[in-house]
Amino acid sequence: MKIGKYILRTVLFLLAAVAAGAAIYLYPTWKAAKTLREEMSLPYSSFELEVELNREELTEEQRKVIGTLTRLTGLQENALYRLFIEGSMSGDKVHLLIYPEGKHEPLFEFYLSSDRSVINETMLYNAVRSNLTEHFGLLKYLMPAQEETQYMTFRQVEQLFGVDLSGAAESIPPTAEEMDTKGYFLLLAVMSRERQGDGYLFSLDGGQVRMKAVVPGQGERQTAMLELQIENPGVVLEKGEKVLTLLKDRVPFTNGDDWLEKLQVVKGFSLVLTKGAEGTITIPDNLVSQEIIETISGIRAWVQDTFGNF
Repeated sequence: MKIGKYILRTVLFLLAAVAAGAAIYLYPTWKAAKTLREEMSLPYSSFELEVELNREELTEEQRKVIGTLTRLTGLQENALYRLFIEGSMSGDKVHLLIYPEGKHEPLFEFYLSSDRSVINETMLYNAVRSNLTEHFGLLKYLMPAQEETQYMTFRQVEQLFGVDLSGAAESIPPTAEEMDTKGYFLLLAVMSRERQGDGYLFSLDGGQVRMKAVVPGQGERQTAMLELQIENPGVVLEKGEKVLTLLKDRVPFTNGDDWLEKLQVVKGFSLVLTKGAEGTITIPDNLVSQEIIETISGIRAWVQDTFGNF
C-alpha cells in the first residue's frame, strides 16, 4: 500500500510540475493576449485586404458586372479579379477603398452600414468617362467631368450597369464583434512565439493557412497587428480548419453562419488588421441626382448596343 501511495504522490507531483511549467510558459502568451485585446479593441480598427476572386464560383450576374466594368473603364479583366482593399470600421459602419490590381488610385469607395450603404459615384464616373471619351470624342460634350464628390445607392448602381443586385445589401456583413482575452489567448497559444524587443511575434504556418500576430511591449511605439493568409479556401474548408472557426465574427467579413462557405468565391486572400486612429465614420448623404444616373445608364446602353465589346 505504501508503494502505491508513493507512486500516486509521484504521479500527482509530476502532473503538478507539468501544469506549473505550462502555466509559466503560457503566462507571457496570456499577457500578450490581454495586450492584443486592448490594442485591437473596437469601436475603431483598420485593415488591409488582398483578394483574388475565383471566377468559376461567381454567379452569372457577378461576372456580368465585372465584364461591364471592364468595357466601361478600359481595365484588364484580370485586374478586377485581383483587388486590394483598404478599410476601417467604427461602430456598425465600414469604409472601403478598392483598388484593381496594379492601380494606385481606387476605383470604388464604399460606405456600408446596416441601415444605409452608398458608393462613390464621382470616382467611378470619372474613370468611365476617361475611358469612353478616349474612344468616342463626342462623349466629352455629353459626359462633363465631375468635380463635386457625390454618392449613389445600390439601386442606382443596378440602373447604372443594367444588372440585378437584389440581395447585395443583405449580403453586407455586420461589423465584427470584439474578441475577448480568452479568444486571443486560444489563438496565440497554437502559434509559435519569439521575443521581439519587449514584445512578442507569434506565427503559424499551416501551409494553406498562415497567421502572424505582433504584440508590442509596454511603452513601445510599434502598433499591434494581426495577419491572416489563406490559399484555396475551398480546400481549407474541407479540412475544417479550427483557426477559421475561432476567427468567426472577430475579424472583418467573417460574420454569419455561412461566412466560410462564401469564401468559395475566393481563390485566396491576405488580411492585415490593426488598431486605427480614434474617430467615427459618417455615411455621406450627398447623393447624385437621378437625372445623372439616367443619363449615364443611357450612354452605357447606347455604347454597348452600338459598339458591343468596343
